[in-house]
Amino acid sequence: ELDILNEEQTILENLLALTSDEPLVRTLLARLMFRRDQVYKKVAVLSGGERVRAALGKIMVSDYNLLVLDEPTNYLDTFSLEAMEEVLVAYPGNLLFVSHDRRFINKVANNLLLIRDKKIVHFPGNLEQYEQHLERKQRPLGEEEKQVLELRLNEIIAKLSLPGKDDDVETLEEEYRQLLKRLKA
Repeated sequence: ELDILNEEQTILENLLALTSDEPLVRTLLARLMFRRDQVYKKVAVLSGGERVRAALGKIMVSDYNLLVLDEPTNYLDTFSLEAMEEVLVAYPGNLLFVSHDRRFINKVANNLLLIRDKKIVHFPGNLEQYEQHLERKQRPLGEEEKQVLELRLNEIIAKLSLPGKDDDVETLEEEYRQLLKRLKA
């Protein structure tokens, strides 16, 4: 939401309302492409992209540990987008965002939550890695890969028939189902 900004104040005043660390605020604003006298612009005269960057700056100096962003790349030119990516990658908290911008997702995300078959699926990696994962799953198995999967399947069957105290039967059963599915594909 961009209404966190006070229209009557400058960009600098908006951020300094949350912290007295002016060097930190100026550094952050510089990373968000507000340099020198630009920090003295009133929020009321900012463009859409400048407002997004200023609001992000205000959020970054706040005490939040989770940012929820909906299409954060809207209204941003290329330079603003790159500046925002840098700031978000360096953000110490957690980010949850929705975006159709593939480049942004690959640059900022290191875990994905995807909706597949009416379920939320977690993937540890970025979009490019997820697509490579899907591609590997869909291509036909080579003979060596098939043998490795069959060997792993036999290991799982052995563990399921006599599970040890450290064996997570539920996880083994899920891996068994996934391996069977992959071998049948």
